[in-house]
Amino acid sequence: MARLSQEHWLIGAALTRMLLGAWAVYYYLLHYPVRHFLWGPKGIWPYKKFVEEQPFLSVWQLNASPLFFEAVYLSGILIALAYTVGLWPRVMGVLHWVMIWSLQERNQLITDGGDNIMRIVLLFLILVNTGACLAIGGSRGSRRMPAVLREVLAVAHNFGILLVLGQLAVLYTSTGLYKAMGELWQNGTALYYILRVDEFSWPAGAAFIYGNPYLVVLGTYGTVLFEVLFAPSLLNRWTRYAVIAAGVGFHVGIAVFMGLVTFGWSMLSLYPLLLTDSEYRALRAWLVRRLGLIVFYDGWCPLCTRSVRWLAALDLLSLVQFVSLRDPGVLERYGVDAGDAARRMQCVGRSGKVREGADTLIAIAVRSPVLLPVLPLLVAGRLIGGQRCYDAVASRRFVLVPGACEGHCDVAVAAEGTQPAGRLDRMPR
Repeated sequence: MARLSQEHWLIGAALTRMLLGAWAVYYYLLHYPVRHFLWGPKGIWPYKKFVEEQPFLSVWQLNASPLFFEAVYLSGILIALAYTVGLWPRVMGVLHWVMIWSLQERNQLITDGGDNIMRIVLLFLILVNTGACLAIGGSRGSRRMPAVLREVLAVAHNFGILLVLGQLAVLYTSTGLYKAMGELWQNGTALYYILRVDEFSWPAGAAFIYGNPYLVVLGTYGTVLFEVLFAPSLLNRWTRYAVIAAGVGFHVGIAVFMGLVTFGWSMLSLYPLLLTDSEYRALRAWLVRRLGLIVFYDGWCPLCTRSVRWLAALDLLSLVQFVSLRDPGVLERYGVDAGDAARRMQCVGRSGKVREGADTLIAIAVRSPVLLPVLPLLVAGRLIGGQRCYDAVASRRFVLVPGACEGHCDVAVAAEGTQPAGRLDRMPR
């Protein structure tokens, strides 16, 4: 009973939240140019026909105004973004489920299997504490709850996780058994006919597979075996790893060769729940050893300290250690040059190579899943003069210099100051 009253799969739940939220953001933005045609009041499924069907729990049925349509669509994007980064995850989890359900109810002509699993899983995840980690606004308030309430929420959390895993197991098992009863799956030719459907195939890649009888037979029988054996394979650690690898390959193949990207994404979003918290901690320790980064910033600079607080909040994997160069002994311990570190934020990775300025921001973004979408912009900016822009901003920042220096203090001298007095001054150049 004690084990049931403790939350498990917290890291996997957070990763699933991020992936499902990112899926929704991608889906909204992908269809943004054609949103009126797909879901608008005068689109492919007009508002009048939509209301006549008496949809269940759809925000879209409240009003036929184009302005209302735009407001709901934009709200869906913002809620999905908040859910992805873990801002008020429990509240946003409910709102996100409502918005996704509403969107799919508005036009069921363009849904697929991934939409169905999305509805069910997002409902189950309302029970789950998805913001305990990897969230910028997680469930920190739960620590102040009464012990009995925390235990109840923990039981609900674990039950929600088991519901998701059970749904995944039932989905694979039922589809696998259904395939096994089909003649084309029994004689090993089903994959050939699937890849010959023009609407769901990549002509060049699909031809490579259906033109090879060995790949067709292997893919046909392999699909059935994977789906039928998925559930029992979860009972053993090593078979679980094998089925995870097979599932990733299976859904990536579907996305690439059949063009069902959102379906593959929605299914793979549940895979993080197949690993335990202890396995994730072991993986994180391995990542820290290889990708860990130490960033040196100016602790006397208000702009720098605010930026570091934001960057630390976005460092969801905790791969970056932020160290103020003004702390006693830091310069000597790490062998950092005081003048260079004061002019530009510096970082040191496992290789020992020192990066500074815009390159430090790129190194931080590489290690943060939240910042990865802006990484191409940072790299492009670096190539067209990002370092000069960084220096232009850095040269105009203010620092609170301790001590009683007259005029501008030399950085090396100021770093040794111990007097408590201080004043606001521009960064010396």
